[in-house]
Amino acid sequence: MSKKIMCLITVFLILILTSCSASSAKPVETTADTTALEALAFPFAFTAENVFGNTVTEETLGERELFFVHYWATWCAPCVQEMPDLAKIAEEYSDRVGFIGLVSDFGSNSSGAKNIAETSGVPQSFIMVDAENEALSPLLSMVQSGYVPTTVIIDGNGKMLTAPLIGAYGELYGTVLDTILGVPPEVTP
Repeated sequence: MSKKIMCLITVFLILILTSCSASSAKPVETTADTTALEALAFPFAFTAENVFGNTVTEETLGERELFFVHYWATWCAPCVQEMPDLAKIAEEYSDRVGFIGLVSDFGSNSSGAKNIAETSGVPQSFIMVDAENEALSPLLSMVQSGYVPTTVIIDGNGKMLTAPLIGAYGELYGTVLDTILGVPPEVTP
């Protein structure tokens, strides 16, 4: 593995370990043993309209080992810039990870959110909904750090497996997912 990649991974892991959230957020609960992950339904019941105008529920996400919860805004340049990377990651991990995007300004700019999702190639399986949906308030409390974007990864019991990841990490989210899922890193000679 090249020194540059190792350095990036090290910096990213340091950021993960030193991330902080707003005091109103629930305490971060982590797990050391992720080898026992099992596919479970999304732990919070909800009904919402996604950015594509379709009604979605927790059943739309299906049963997955992990759920990637991403809080973002249409006015946030880093949020928009990382969307193509998130689209690729959502496609790559779709069989093991459910993706839900909480759009902070959905109510005032749902057409902007839809345009960003479409132009970035975000798949319909990456559910993007209004962050103000009352049924999603448990998720919002996990990611509402006062900053966008903020991401957490949870299991099917609603347990946070990462501290809130504040900032745009793009492709590096795949490294985090691989680590939690137990996928060994690629080694190049």
